[in-house]
Amino acid sequence: MSTLTKDARRSALVLAFGLMLLHMPSGLPAPLYPVYQATLGITAATVSMLFATYVLGTLVGLMVMPRIVHHRYVLVWACVLSIAADVMFLYANGAFALFAGHLVQGVVLGVFTGAVPVLLAQLDLSNVNKTVGRFTTSANAVGLAAGPLWSGLLLEFAPWKGQLVWVVQIVATLAVMPFMRVPAGLSAGAGDQAPIGSVVKSMLSGVPGRIALLTGFCAFASGGLLASLGSVVLESIVGVRSGGVQGFLVALCFILSAIFGAVHLKRSDLGVTGFGLVFNAVGSLALVGGVVFSSIWFIVAAAVLCGIGQGFGLQGATQLVAVHADDASRGKAISLFFIWCYLGTTIASFGVGGLITLVGLGAAFNGFAAFVAVLSLFGLLWGRSR
Repeated sequence: MSTLTKDARRSALVLAFGLMLLHMPSGLPAPLYPVYQATLGITAATVSMLFATYVLGTLVGLMVMPRIVHHRYVLVWACVLSIAADVMFLYANGAFALFAGHLVQGVVLGVFTGAVPVLLAQLDLSNVNKTVGRFTTSANAVGLAAGPLWSGLLLEFAPWKGQLVWVVQIVATLAVMPFMRVPAGLSAGAGDQAPIGSVVKSMLSGVPGRIALLTGFCAFASGGLLASLGSVVLESIVGVRSGGVQGFLVALCFILSAIFGAVHLKRSDLGVTGFGLVFNAVGSLALVGGVVFSSIWFIVAAAVLCGIGQGFGLQGATQLVAVHADDASRGKAISLFFIWCYLGTTIASFGVGGLITLVGLGAAFNGFAAFVAVLSLFGLLWGRSR
């Protein structure tokens, strides 16, 4: 193996591991929300707003990333911010610290999500084995899945309930931080210069682009609903007290999303999005069933179906966006697509959080899940009528 190939492999693995590690805090608090409710006195509505704050931070990070990402040490400083947020969680004694921690971690994720894929794309991985390639393309999904699973297991079986997970995260981030300097010769700021207005107009100009946006919105909305309030629903309505089980069910959705996002069907991109919409619609209805019947098995089915739907849906939708954009605007089109997707998660968190105070946790949760199911079925019928 040549020196250049070894350097590319090493850089790819380090960057991908950093992306995975910095995605984990998005899911680490999920099994801890019932603990925060019991110890800090926060409500289910506050929990929903906390997750929404994280998503807003992610959007801020994605938007500021192009202005700061040309600095070689930007990812190192992002790690410093992540550690600061972990410390906020570790010593949180009220809602303010939790909101601040979520916001800062969101900004960090936005910077990493925007910068690392661009850097990886500039590395020559043609001579690197397929395992490395798969890890670099699925690192974010691995982090999303590992976060709630790891947090739930520590909550269930380890000492320092609700605190040890943040100590481990701080140590891991400190360990990887020195290696997060952007490799020499790479530029995370490289990208197209197409005007945003023309890119948006192009994305909305045809039915495939609109269906891609609808599919991405639904995929992130159902996943965001499960990630933000799944543990609270399991604890308060279904009666599942185990942090390990709660973490596993939230993680299961993202594990299956990563797996099925890599499964290539012999269908058109529009057909793959249709598969995703079907699974997402049925999975969202299963979430409704979980609350109505107070059944863990409905929630398990929902996690499985929504995970599969998210995997297929995002795979097909991303391809639709990429194929229908020209070379000058493809990068910006994909970035705008994922910003739009995150809006689905934001609406899931803020919208449901606002409704909880009016109609209660169960009704707000079910109302939004049913809305996502109807929206998914509408997208499916729209695509078939084309």
